[in-house]
Amino acid sequence: MNSNLYGQVIQIPKEMLDHLTVCFERVPNSDSTVEGHMRNCDLRRTGQATYQQLGRIKNFFDNYTGNKEDAPYVLNGEDYMRNWVDQTLDYMRRGDQQTQQINREYKPEEVDQKLIDDMGWLANMNRPSQDHSSQVDDLKIQESLNRINDLIKKII
Repeated sequence: MNSNLYGQVIQIPKEMLDHLTVCFERVPNSDSTVEGHMRNCDLRRTGQATYQQLGRIKNFFDNYTGNKEDAPYVLNGEDYMRNWVDQTLDYMRRGDQQTQQINREYKPEEVDQKLIDDMGWLANMNRPSQDHSSQVDDLKIQESLNRINDLIKKII
């Protein structure tokens, strides 16, 4: 369903990066063995996250049963990060569904030879060579205008 979103990169807002820095500093003896340490460092270093990373962060928060003051929860950004991830994923998924619906309902069919054949005489209506008059037509119109002008001059 969300396969169009895989690999999409999301820029993390500055406020969230600042919050992750504060959370990292709140766990002074953190090392790479503490869950959330590497994720926090990676998100702050790159300033962006992929759709898959956001999904894993959401999964962490959805399945977390520990205390909210524990190091893993704090390093992952606490409730502020949880709410931002939920909102971002929801926004991305709704946007993708709307794009797919618009494409299904309003995007025209591809123009192929079968469609042109089905259009019959209408297919020729769009040919530029038939939209323009020839020089012979222009010459005939100019001659007719000259005759009309001559007749008007004789009458006046």
